[in-house]
Amino acid sequence: MHPIFPLDNEGNIKIKPLGYASSPIKKPQTGGLTGIETEIILNGDCGKCLDGIEEFSHIVVVYWLNQITSYRESCHPQGQQDVPLLGMLATR
Repeated sequence: MHPIFPLDNEGNIKIKPLGYASSPIKKPQTGGLTGIETEIILNGDCGKCLDGIEEFSHIVVVYWLNQITSYRESCHPQGQQDVPLLGMLATR
């Protein structure tokens, strides 16, 4: 498999995590997340990939919800019933 183009011979994409998120939240919860900081911990071999990043005001983080065991297609953001239903991915 090519190291930059992670496709196998059948055209499937192989995902390799570059790191993980560390948060003080240890159980799923709805709401109460304002002010909670999550730290992104990169694997040791990714350091050079960040050279020059301090020059930018924003980054894009692509993540995989690997601990989800079920889902809903829509929800009230943060469990607030007075907020209209949104598609689940629109609340992330």
